[in-house]
Amino acid sequence: MARKAPHIEIEQFSGDYFPDLETAQRAALDPLAAHLAHLIRDLLASGQLAQVNGKIIPNPNR
Repeated sequence: MARKAPHIEIEQFSGDYFPDLETAQRAALDPLAAHLAHLIRDLLASGQLAQVNGKIIPNPNR
């Protein structure tokens, strides 16, 4: 049985919020990186990911 993908919500902002795409992408970089780091830590803590030889991989023992 295939695993079910997590629910992802995407919020769209008005085009007036940022003056251009580059500025919007720059503004999103820090929160996105922080969220990704938190997600990886959670997956490591739950055993879904493992650190092997300095690399983070899907846990081969699961």
